[in-house]
Amino acid sequence: MNKQIVRVIDNFADAERARQALLDAGFDRNGIDITHTGDEAGPSEANFTVGDSPSVKGGTDYKDVYTPGLEIGKCVVTITADETLLERAATILDYHGAKDNDPAHRH
Repeated sequence: MNKQIVRVIDNFADAERARQALLDAGFDRNGIDITHTGDEAGPSEANFTVGDSPSVKGGTDYKDVYTPGLEIGKCVVTITADETLLERAATILDYHGAKDNDPAHRH
């Protein structure tokens, strides 16, 4: 029977490395979901982000400033797999810096 675990990883690059490690370990790509807590309006920890026009000295373009996953925020990783595989998934995620933020799981 399939069940889920949810973990939080601080940055997109680590979340992507964790995804690749899970795939390398044989986990189904369709059972790995990564969402980011930031959005195009800016990070949840701040009011907004500001991009400069590329024509302004030292300015950057929209693509560099607003690339998904680069703003401040967290990645939420959800793994759906057979219950017998979830402990292995948790070990892989832990290795890549994932945290279990569910207070019900604290001992």
